[in-house]
Amino acid sequence: MISPKYYKNIEDFIVENNKDSRYLILITENTNLDIDKLEDFKISGAIFPEIILNNSHYKEGLLASVIDDNFNVDLIKDMKTFESNEKTFQDKESLIVLFDALSSDISLFLDNLFESVSEQTKIIGGGSGKMTLKQEPVIFHDGTLHQNAAIVLSTNAKLHIGIENAWEKLEGPFVVTSSEKNVLKTLNFSSSFEVYKDFVEKDSGKKITKDNFFTISKSYPLGIIKFDKEVIVRDPIAIDKDNNIVIVGDIPQNSTINILKGNKQNLIDSGNKAILKLNKDLDSHKNILIFDCISRSFFIDEELKEITKELKQGSILFGVLSVGEIANTSDEYLSFYNRTCVLGMLC
Repeated sequence: MISPKYYKNIEDFIVENNKDSRYLILITENTNLDIDKLEDFKISGAIFPEIILNNSHYKEGLLASVIDDNFNVDLIKDMKTFESNEKTFQDKESLIVLFDALSSDISLFLDNLFESVSEQTKIIGGGSGKMTLKQEPVIFHDGTLHQNAAIVLSTNAKLHIGIENAWEKLEGPFVVTSSEKNVLKTLNFSSSFEVYKDFVEKDSGKKITKDNFFTISKSYPLGIIKFDKEVIVRDPIAIDKDNNIVIVGDIPQNSTINILKGNKQNLIDSGNKAILKLNKDLDSHKNILIFDCISRSFFIDEELKEITKELKQGSILFGVLSVGEIANTSDEYLSFYNRTCVLGMLC
């Protein structure tokens, strides 16, 4: 994949590029995506809250990169109907996945995607969506926009991954006694919102309402505790009409969770730790792909400074502030993260 270039708008991209190459386009939600103007271009991509290039992040504009012949590009038109018996990616070493983050079918899709690859395949990706937190068409491919969809770039280049989140336990553990896909209903047989509200209000000193829930919850995610004691972070984003907590990504019934809290400096340092993980394995860098959660945006300038100071000379950091992140670090199961910094490099 050729190094990306920043464009302020679609018109600038059209003027500077040809119609023969295929492009990966990462575009911000504040940039007008007139898909009709791109009907003659071979493009694949998604809409995100912000984009990242080196130590800068942008709320307007797009990143465009030529996808070379080492990659295959597949559009998954419906995440719900993609099946693991479709062995499309069986012989591929690495996948980069852009997906609709506000879909209720994320876990189903990731389960089937993981089943469709070989044991050694590495996967990295980010959730596409807008800060309205309303599901709408955010995936695009060759002149068409899609909802509940995904773009998969597959290659036989090897993918190296670094993952960090640095969130700490505030309270827990709690048992998820009732949930449905991405809706958390009860914890320890009590209202999930009331349990969450009691502990977060006590720690933050702020009263939580439906109107300010997302603003306050940015600092208090939930953590699903796995058998190996790894914590998978989940974003609480809203309260529904029944006073249930709406999550980005599924939260399984009978799982055990903690309410988490972030120390700002530790969260800033987590990006630095992720790039150092890559440095340990690699002698040189080329393009480093970053999926960093939008809910970490309140310290993104400091975090990007920490990451870019560790880049090898000539390396480029590019990617997005995403609505959820995915990765598998070895032959482990593919995980869907929130509020996490995920870095990847192909070589």
